[in-house]
Order: sequence, then structure tokens, then C-alpha cells
Amino acid sequence: MQAILDNINEHFENLSCCFITNKADVGQFTGDIGSFEELDQPIQHWLNWLYKTPERFNFLRIRLAGKIELCIKRLSQSHYLFVINKEENVARLLNYLKGVVSTDLETDISAEERTTHTATPAHVDDKIMDALRIQRLIIPDKESIGKNFKKFFVFHQQQDTVGGDFYWYQKTSNGLLLALIDCTGHSVEGAMTSMVCNSLLNQAYSRFDENNPQGLLTDFYQQLVDYNEKAKSSIDYGIGAEIGLFFFNESDQHIKFCSTGISAYLRKKDGIELLKARKIMDYTTIEKAISVFDIDRGEVIELYSFTDGLTDQFDANDAKKLGYRGVKRMIEQEQKFDSNYYKGEIEKWKGINMQYDDITLVGMAI
Repeated sequence: MQAILDNINEHFENLSCCFITNKADVGQFTGDIGSFEELDQPIQHWLNWLYKTPERFNFLRIRLAGKIELCIKRLSQSHYLFVINKEENVARLLNYLKGVVSTDLETDISAEERTTHTATPAHVDDKIMDALRIQRLIIPDKESIGKNFKKFFVFHQQQDTVGGDFYWYQKTSNGLLLALIDCTGHSVEGAMTSMVCNSLLNQAYSRFDENNPQGLLTDFYQQLVDYNEKAKSSIDYGIGAEIGLFFFNESDQHIKFCSTGISAYLRKKDGIELLKARKIMDYTTIEKAISVFDIDRGEVIELYSFTDGLTDQFDANDAKKLGYRGVKRMIEQEQKFDSNYYKGEIEKWKGINMQYDDITLVGMAI
């Protein structure tokens, strides 16, 4: 067991904490969990869950707070590896952890355990596919959106089968609304958050004022603050989301882009312009913090917007993020205005490396 910890610490010197524990001892665990005192309660929550749960799994990835994540790797019938990370490259760490095999603990796994273990993934996959079918209910029809533009495409690829990215569309009496939403969490956690955020967006839309498009975001975040406040007793941390909202006003031929962290590029006749939105940390002051851009529709040829899973994607060598420059370069070298071109470019960039985050990219030719 010590060899596993030594290897991980050798490859990842900046981990906050790394330990192996026996499930039977988890309920009484009192070890050092690193330098983040504020994480004592959420980590203890997951230790208690592991101690009590009858579920069997191979690997869990859990967002604790901000960029701090907890990974739990099952090594044998009774032993689990816990890793708490804030500073190490997530993609590289996940690739490494998923390949960890405990040879000295292999004897702990009985024949019955091996049989049960091989049957588990199919059971889990069924649940994931059910979650996917449910999440697809909130994704609007691309063809319906495309009727409003000369050309339109979406590249939408979650890190897992389901995730926290989605896009949203509504017609108004005088135009249309199109939004990209990046919810906290990945996989099932992110998908559940997306269902909550979709519901809050729809409620905000029912009170939408075309003279104040950023008011829809203010309404959304006020609801989100209330939701998190009510959920305090049942969850250890609140949920959040970044939103980039376009309002295409047909009456004055202007486009309002209102954002809480999602950016966009404009292609004009004289070049490409970045609309970089501020990241929002405090939802209670949201009304003053929303980035608002007013765009003359006649000056724009194409619009592109994307979640930060695109800019944060590491290259094939796991050494460099794509960044805003990389996205701009893809737009400049664009061969076709469609999702297949961008899918190919993203695949070339990341190579054999894993996808770091959920990715959504939309393109609109005006």
C-alpha cells in the first residue's frame, strides 16, 4: 500500500492530501486531511457515506469547493484510496489514478467479488443512460434554433455521458433568446444541477422584460441564492452556474450579450473581437456584476460563444491549455462553419489526452 502512495506523491508533489484507508475503519477516521480546514466537514461527510453505503464503485470524482476536488479510488474489496487536489493538473491526475492497480491488495478480492465487480458497470451504465435521456429533454432542437440564422451549429460534448453544460433557447414577442449555461459539477452531479438551473431559467423567462435582458440573469441568480439558502440543511455546498445570454432584438436590430463568465467572439468585416466576461463569485451583488455588451447586428458576420471547458482543454502532451488564442486561431483558420470542423480541431488539439471538462461551442452566422 505504501508503494502506491509513494508513487502518487512522486508524480504529484502538490497534492493536498493522499491516503489509503480500510472501509471498516472509515467511520472512525481521524487522520490528517491536509491544509484546508474548511473541508473537514465535507470530507468527513464522504467518509461517513463510504462507511455506510452498500454501493460498489471503482472511481468517484467529487467537487468539494472551488477548484478543490476529492477522488476516491477503490483498490480492493475493502481498501480505498483518497486524494484531495487543488493545484495539480486535473486531467493528468485523473488519467494516472484511473490506471492505479494494487497488486499487493489483489488477494483481498474473492472470486465472488470479481464476479460481482464485472457485472456492476452494465448496471451503472443503465442508470447513466436513463439520466442522459432525462437531460436531453431540456436541450432545445438545433433545427428550430437554426431557422433564425443564415447558419447555425452547436458542438456539445460532456466530459462524461451526462454533465453540467447545456444550452437554452426561447422566442420572445420581439426577438429570441439563446443562452449557454455551465453548471457546477461534472457527470451526474452536473446533470442534476443543470436540471435545477433550467427550471430557474424558465421561471425567470416567464417574467422577461425585453427592455432589460440582463434582468433575466438577475432574476435567475436571485432564485439560485434562495435555492441554495433553502438547501443548506441537506447539502454541504451550494450550486452555481455561469451563463452567456444573447438577446436578438428584431425591432432595433441590436444584439445584447449578457454574461456571468462565458465569453464570445465576433467576426466582423475588419477582424475578430473578443467579448470577455467577468467571472462572478458573489451572486448577492449580481445586478452590478453582469457583463453587458451591446452589438450592432449590421456590423457582425458571425458570433461564437463557448464554455470554459474549451479554453481550459489541455493539449496532447497535457502541457498547455487551448486558451482564448487557440479558440481565435480555430475561428481564423475556419474551413467550414459547422460543428464537424470544430470537433476535428478540438480532437487534434487534445490528441490522446482526456477531455478535461464539459465543452459547448455555438456558432451563429447573422
